[in-house]
Amino acid sequence: MDDLDTAHRVIAPDSTRQFLHYEPGLLTEREGFNAFVRRKREKPELADCAPQGAKITDTDPRMIYHGEMIPVMTPDVEQGIKDARRTLRTNRFRPLGKRMSMIIEGCAGKTMLLLQIGRAYQGLLETERRPDSVWTPVVHINVPPRCDSNLDWSLPFADFFRIDHTLNIEKRNYRSTDMTEPVVHHMKESGTSLILIDGVDRIHDSELATAFDYFDSLQSRLRLSIIYCGRGAAGVVNEGLHLRSRSGRSRTSEQFRSSLPVMRISPIPFREGLEEDWRSVLQAYDGNLTLYNHVPGALLNLEKVLHERTGGYMDSLDQLLCQTAQQAIEDGTEAITEEGLNEMLVGRQDAEDNWA
Repeated sequence: MDDLDTAHRVIAPDSTRQFLHYEPGLLTEREGFNAFVRRKREKPELADCAPQGAKITDTDPRMIYHGEMIPVMTPDVEQGIKDARRTLRTNRFRPLGKRMSMIIEGCAGKTMLLLQIGRAYQGLLETERRPDSVWTPVVHINVPPRCDSNLDWSLPFADFFRIDHTLNIEKRNYRSTDMTEPVVHHMKESGTSLILIDGVDRIHDSELATAFDYFDSLQSRLRLSIIYCGRGAAGVVNEGLHLRSRSGRSRTSEQFRSSLPVMRISPIPFREGLEEDWRSVLQAYDGNLTLYNHVPGALLNLEKVLHERTGGYMDSLDQLLCQTAQQAIEDGTEAITEEGLNEMLVGRQDAEDNWA
């Protein structure tokens, strides 16, 4: 799990020549998540691409590749994957007791860490066992719009497994029913051992007790680890565990703080004495670019501009570089330049755009 691509390379069927056939699926459905786990991303070789100056379309391999380049590991993401690996490895071979859960919180980039942990974990398991249509070690859901009942919580799990949860569909009665029991059955039969829950900050205060009762019930019935992800997720989880307490004794809020490991994503700083992390990230992106006029190391010459534009947030940096690279291919400049960056709206902090 230390190398995101190593764990699933053995079974990955994809080829870099299959760009045109790839249609990203929903990661909150089993088929889409499995495709995400097994897809091997490599940058196309310029020798195999249309020659410089040739007219290209949006489905050109280089255009598709620069829409989502090979993931770049920040120090926080790298550390988070290592921490998760230790916890999941221990959980996997622990026969008794509830498996320890984990929390991801911080700035933009939380979902990337969540998904990469799930991808690396499932990829590792798939090197030990040939996957089939039933086996589903990892389930990924988003917090539903309403989550004040077991029915509400059961539906995203049912959707992941593509279990129909409507009643009397012939009579156009689309009312859903509680799918907890079918979901538990599916997870038990398919060997689910990790649940990824994104967006826990969307759970309202009035829904916390129901939510954490539901999670506790799943863990009591199945050998599961859960990773909770969202803005301020540690506070949400702590409050949920607080409300789950059946004791009438008064306790301080500090006594209700969970012992769950917390993985945090922070913006990458760039100031005197703290330049190396930002430069290592830019070097990784630099090496991933496939542009005819790209000079190795060129992004380091733009390190200050890129940090000013993105504030060190990886989601903004990724979008800014991907869009600029695609534009460079389209207009024939074939390089990331300050002029090209200035044409992009991503990460722009103009005063007139400030609505505060």
